[in-house]
Amino acid sequence: MKFSALTTGELADLEARAARGDAFTRADAERLMRCPDLVSIGALGEAARKAAHGDRVTFGRVCVADAALQAERGDAGEVRLEGAPAAVDELRARVRAARAFAGGVPLTGFTLAELLQLAGGDHFALVDLARALASDGLESTTLPLDRFETEPAVEVVRAAGRGGLGVWRAVVLTSTPETRLDVIDRASVVQRETNALRAFAPLARADARDAPSTGYDDVRTIAVARLVCRSIPSIQVDWALYGPKLAQVAIAYGADDLDAVAAVDTLQLGHRRSPAEDVRRQIASAFATPVERTGRFEPRS
Repeated sequence: MKFSALTTGELADLEARAARGDAFTRADAERLMRCPDLVSIGALGEAARKAAHGDRVTFGRVCVADAALQAERGDAGEVRLEGAPAAVDELRARVRAARAFAGGVPLTGFTLAELLQLAGGDHFALVDLARALASDGLESTTLPLDRFETEPAVEVVRAAGRGGLGVWRAVVLTSTPETRLDVIDRASVVQRETNALRAFAPLARADARDAPSTGYDDVRTIAVARLVCRSIPSIQVDWALYGPKLAQVAIAYGADDLDAVAAVDTLQLGHRRSPAEDVRRQIASAFATPVERTGRFEPRS
C-alpha cells in the first residue's frame, strides 16, 4: 500500500509537523484515535517514518531458545530467552548455557517484570541481579509496559541500566482500546527519562478477552506510536505473531522494524518463500528498502 504525501480533511494541519519529525501530544493522539480517515492517518505515520529513517526498514532474525536450548540457531542475529525460571541460580545457569549456544550472537531475554519478581520487588536487588546476568552474558531484557505504571517503569529501567543490562525493547503483553494511548504515552516518558529503548512494539501480544482489536485498531495504533514516540528509534511489529500482511501494511502506517523473523530458512516452498527472502519481498512491496539488523539494532554485515 502506498499513500499520498498529503492528508485530507481534518488532519491536514498535522502534516507539516509529521514531516518535520515533531512529537505529537496526547491531544493530537486523541484526535487520531477518533478520526475515521485511515488513509490520512497512514500518510502521517508514513511521513514520520520517512522523516526518521528515509526508505529504510529493518528486520531481525531471532532464535527463540527454550530452557533446554533445543532450538536451532540457524542464521540468527539474536538469541532470545523466554520464560524466566523461579530461582536466580537456575536463571543464571540458563544464561551461561545460552551464551555458549549463542556463539557470539547477541543474547537477550526475559522481561523486567520477571526479573523484578526474582529480585523480590527490590530495586537495589534488581541492580545486583542485572549486574550478575550481564556478567553471565545477557545483553538486554524487555520492558513490558502494561505491567508497570509510568514512574515504576522508569525506575526499573534505570535499575537494570545501573547493573549494566540493556533494556532495548518495550512491548505490550495485553491491552484494550481504553489503555492503548496510556501505554504509548508511557513508552514516550520512559524513553525521555532513560534513553534506553531502541524499539517499541505497540501492538499487544494478546488482546483482552472481552476487547479484541481489529486491523483498523492495529494500524491506527502503529501510526500513533510513531507520531508520539519520536525519540524511540524504531516502531516494531512482530513478524511471527502478526504475519506478513499486517506487517507490510504497518510499514505504510509508520512501522520501520520487523521483529522475530525465523532464523532457520526452510526451503520446502523454494528459496523465495524462505523467511528472510519473504520479509525482504514484503518490505520492498511496501516501497521501502529492507536492511537486516542484529539484536543490537545494528546492520548485519
